[in-house]
This record gives sequence, structure tokens and C-alpha cells, in this order.
Amino acid sequence: MKIVDTRKLDKYQAGHIPGAISLPRKKTQFKWRGTSGFMVPLKAMEKIFSDRGIKSTDTLIFYDDQMKPTVTRLFWTAHVLGHQKARVLNGGLALWVKEGRPVSKDIPSIVTSTYQAKPDWSVLADSAYVFSKMNQPGVTLIDTRSPKEWLGVKASRQVKRAGRIPGAKLVDWSWHLRKKNGVMMLKSADELKKLYNRTGATKEKETIAYCRTGMRSSHAYWVMKLLGYPKVRNFDGSMIEWGNRAELPLVN
Repeated sequence: MKIVDTRKLDKYQAGHIPGAISLPRKKTQFKWRGTSGFMVPLKAMEKIFSDRGIKSTDTLIFYDDQMKPTVTRLFWTAHVLGHQKARVLNGGLALWVKEGRPVSKDIPSIVTSTYQAKPDWSVLADSAYVFSKMNQPGVTLIDTRSPKEWLGVKASRQVKRAGRIPGAKLVDWSWHLRKKNGVMMLKSADELKKLYNRTGATKEKETIAYCRTGMRSSHAYWVMKLLGYPKVRNFDGSMIEWGNRAELPLVN
């Protein structure tokens, strides 16, 4: 088992779960063809995992402060690499500390590995794939941004055009969580099922989630995987690509 801290390095150095290794989320994303937020190429991800001693047989426990898209983006990235043995710590470090569990500043020694991915491209969508699936009865598009972004009242940051992909249903990623004793926690399975049932998503259909850069939508990917949806994709690039390409359709 490897415990993986996905926060910024300075936060990790200030205190982390004992034995946790540092993998800031930003290291796994880069700018491609002028657009920010894409997952770095496969070979780069293999090196990132290898440098941290991660092996394909390891169970990875990802955490951040309070289960934000920072941590679920790494969960989804692991699945793209074919690393199915991945989990997210419910409540994050905030709950860990609240429960009086130990925190350390010690940096664990790492024995590097030779990580070889077995990529699963079925969990990733690009703009061409999304365009080909729009308005198909067997596909549900989920927009995980805020209601104002979905309605087209305002454009997402660094996105020139406001609106949503035609046919997309709204599930704001923050609706997955509730505050309990001052800590953000995942809602019950029944509550989460209701969120997705009303979108028309079923386990027989394929679901594609998107947001601004594939961060917030990774939260939906994670939740839907927890609920047992077998065919879920995260749109890497999302609106920061789609909304900045005039030839791709938007509605509001």
C-alpha cells in the first residue's frame, strides 16, 4: 500500500499522514497545443510513478485536505494508467486530524521502481469522442461545473464562450459532499444515486463527465465508479478546449 498526498509540496512538508509520499496534482498535468490541464503523456506518468517507488501491484490511497477534485483527478489518472487498485480517503486530512490521528513531517525514503502502465483509454474522452457521442440515446453527458456556468450566465475561467455542450445534464461536483462536524464528507450512496438517476444515467449507458479542465469532472468519475457505473469517461480538456474552439457547439 502507498499513501499518496496530492496537495502542494509546502503543505505536505508542513505535515502529512505518516509514510505518505508527495505527488502534487499539478505534476500530472501540462499545457498541450496551447491549452492547459491535460494529463501529461504516458511515459511522463510512468516516470512520475517510478520516481515515487509506485509499483503496479500497489494499492494507492490518495488524499488531500477535504476530498476536492485535486485528489479525484489523481484517482482518475491512475485508472487511465490501468491502475485499478486506487482509493480516495473519505474526509481527507481534515478528518484524519479531527479524529486525533498522527501527522508527521518526516520524509519517507523511497526505493524507485520501474512502473509500466497498462493504459485503459476507455476511461478517457477527448473532444472528437465527445462530439461523436452528442445527443446519442446510449450516452449521458454530465456537466460538473456550477449552475451559472451550465446555464451560460458566465463563462468558465479562461474560456471564451459561455454555455454547455448540447444535451449535458448538471451535477455540480460539490453536490457530492456534505459538511459533518466541520469536515466535508461524501454523501450517502442513496443520496448520490438520486443525483445521477435524475440525469437519466444508467449502468447500461455510457457516461461522459466534463467541467473546465477535467478536474471537477474527475469527482463525478470517482463517485460514479463508487456507485458501480461500469462505463464512465472523464473529458480531459473539457471546456477549456471545447469552449475555446468556435467550431464546437454550445447551448445555454
